[in-house]
Amino acid sequence: MVRYAVRIHLPDRPGALGAVASRIGAVGGDIIAIDILDRADGQAMDEFIIELAGEELVGLLRSEILEVDGASIDTVRAVDPQSS
Repeated sequence: MVRYAVRIHLPDRPGALGAVASRIGAVGGDIIAIDILDRADGQAMDEFIIELAGEELVGLLRSEILEVDGASIDTVRAVDPQSS
């Protein structure tokens, strides 16, 4: 498993976080942690720590997240499992 930190901007409304989590699950991603980094003006920035079966799934993960209405990706970076 490869671990990634993914920062996502999304609408601060009921169901948005769940929609993103569902899309992560659709590619076999395992959410290890979620941090709500900011909430302002109807938007939120959340950071997910996600385990994926392989690096080749990152592009698919990005595509799935962007299917959520109003979501955009700030960063995706590999992280050391010991540091997250």
